[in-house]
Amino acid sequence: MLHGQTLFGSFIVHPMSGLEDHAGDIFRKSRVGLRVAAEELIEMLGWNQADLEHFEQEGSTPSTESTNWNAVCERLELNPKKFQSILRGWEPEPIRHPWVTQIQTDGGGMAVHAYLVQDPNSTQTAIVDTGWSADALMQEICKRGLEVGQIWITHGHRDHIAALPELIQALPQAQVFAGNGLIPQARRIESSQWLKLGLLSVQVHATPGHADDGLTFIVNYSQHSLPGVAFVGDAIFAGSMGGAPRQFQLARRKVREVVLAQPDDTLIAPGHGPMTQVAWEAAHNPFF
Repeated sequence: MLHGQTLFGSFIVHPMSGLEDHAGDIFRKSRVGLRVAAEELIEMLGWNQADLEHFEQEGSTPSTESTNWNAVCERLELNPKKFQSILRGWEPEPIRHPWVTQIQTDGGGMAVHAYLVQDPNSTQTAIVDTGWSADALMQEICKRGLEVGQIWITHGHRDHIAALPELIQALPQAQVFAGNGLIPQARRIESSQWLKLGLLSVQVHATPGHADDGLTFIVNYSQHSLPGVAFVGDAIFAGSMGGAPRQFQLARRKVREVVLAQPDDTLIAPGHGPMTQVAWEAAHNPFF
């Protein structure tokens, strides 16, 4: 067994991390996205159906040393070294950024992040996605006396826009920007357009795959040495990516072309799981 692993019955329990996805989630997303038959992988792994289901649900593997991860990862188009780093419990270092605040809300067991982005020289602020409820966002906005003029929507899945009606009512001056013109009161914004938030420059990129209307907002402050921040929704997570069963290759290509093409120190603020960094994902994310 690898360092940090424990044996529970007939399964190896891999170290828990704070990532959105465990190794079994990553395996399943690639298997489904590439339409690889479960039976083929069961034969390659030397497992049975129950072993595979347990791994995909819990991230625990059967207690055997004979698993040929290199061959399985090659079939699933995953990097084997990076995949095994997830099995060993890799997670990014904690990140704090002076003009970014992460707000987490929970909807029946599904946690999702919204973000506040504040201009360094004023109280001008944008909200990135809304989460399930507006309460925590509004408390922070009122406590800090922030002036919210923009709401950026990374994609239109319910967990990311559930609180939008509340926020529109509470913040009638805020313009809503989204990649989907069907989102209530949203102005559709196209890829490669720019927004301004005080001294912050914001470039918008289309990152479809997980969602047809997926957008990434890349924020930079040219007058400071702080790294930029990419607000990616569910396009990429620390160590994984959003599920894209219908457009798997498109989803991966857009992340490579847009997010991972940014400077190595660019921070990645996803809709789920911890914040991460371009360099860390290049080193540890098995999908890339």
